[in-house]
Amino acid sequence: SFSLFLSNIECYESATFESGGYKWKLCLYPNGNKKRKVEGYVSLYLAIAETKALPLGWEVNAYCKFFVFDHIGNDYLTIQFQDAAEGTMCFHQLKTEWGFDKLLSLDQLDESNGYLFDDCCVFGAEVFVTNFTGKVQHWLPASQTCTSKIDEC
Repeated sequence: SFSLFLSNIECYESATFESGGYKWKLCLYPNGNKKRKVEGYVSLYLAIAETKALPLGWEVNAYCKFFVFDHIGNDYLTIQFQDAAEGTMCFHQLKTEWGFDKLLSLDQLDESNGYLFDDCCVFGAEVFVTNFTGKVQHWLPASQTCTSKIDEC
């Protein structure tokens, strides 16, 4: 029941699922992501799982939409990023999850809105991995210099 989540669970992680040859999971914070100082909202993120099995310097581009089921309208509220290029998110070693700190306010989660029904709320995600075929180039601003020294053994 969702009310148990609200009172007892800081973060719930879904079972791992596969898309595009990669493992994924949803991370739900029913009372908001406290690490990001969010309260009064449901936070929801898509996380790439089992990253230790990926090669050094890995990068995965994925198109993602998040869903909340509306039990009254028998339809889904669809949420996606507007600032990411066409909804594509870049996952890498330093950014293993993407999502929404403030997906829905807790005030919206009542039976009159349809998102909560019989103490149940249904969240989901649609994930499509996109292949990047171009070369990645990293540039340093002209004011920064990068120097390496290798000593002989």
